[in-house]
Amino acid sequence: MVDLGDNAVLRLAKPSDLNPFLEVCLKTSDSGADGSNLYNHKDLVGDIYAAPYLLHEPKFAYALEIAGKVTGYLLGALDTRLFEEILFAKYWPATQQKYKNSTVSASAGDKVLLAHLFNIGMTESDIVKKYPSHLHIDILESGQGRGYGKVMINHMLAQLKDAGSTGVHLHVSNKNYRAQEFYKKLGFTNFKAGSDESIMGINF
Repeated sequence: MVDLGDNAVLRLAKPSDLNPFLEVCLKTSDSGADGSNLYNHKDLVGDIYAAPYLLHEPKFAYALEIAGKVTGYLLGALDTRLFEEILFAKYWPATQQKYKNSTVSASAGDKVLLAHLFNIGMTESDIVKKYPSHLHIDILESGQGRGYGKVMINHMLAQLKDAGSTGVHLHVSNKNYRAQEFYKKLGFTNFKAGSDESIMGINF
C-alpha cells in the first residue's frame, strides 16, 4: 500500500473492486471526463479496458482509494503478448457472447466499442518488442489535479521494471492533450500516432 496523503492510498486491487472499476472506467471514458451519456451498455467500456486486468493480471492491478471510496485505478501487464493470449483464451469469448446476447439498444458510442470488441487484435510486434509491458490509468475528476497520477505511474513503472520489464507503452487519445503532456513530463515519448490515439513509450 502507498500512502498518497490527504486520506488517499494506492492499494492492490481485490475482486470486489470490479464494479467500482467499471464505474470509474465509464465516468472517465470521454477523454478523462464522464462518458455515461455516451453508452447504453454501462459496463461495456469497463469490460474492455478495466476488467481484464483485475481478472487476469491482478499482480499489477491497483485501486486508488480516497476517503474509503475507489476513485481510480492503475492497471498494467508485464508481458503484453502473453496477457493478450490469455485474454483470447479465457476472457474475450465469454465477453463477446455477453454482448452478442444483450437486448440493450446500442448507442452510437456502444456501436464503436462493440465493433472493437468483436474485432479485437494483438498489439503490433514492433511495439511489444521495444515496449513489452503496458499500463492504463484512470482517475475520476474529483481525484484529478491532486498529484496522485504522477506517484501512481512512477509506482507502476518501478514495479514493472523490478519484475524484469525493459519498456512500457500506453495508449492516449489525441483529444486528451493534457494527458499527453503529463506523460511527456514523466519521460514517455510518442512512439506511434494514429488518427484517434497515440501510443507513447518509455524504456528502462
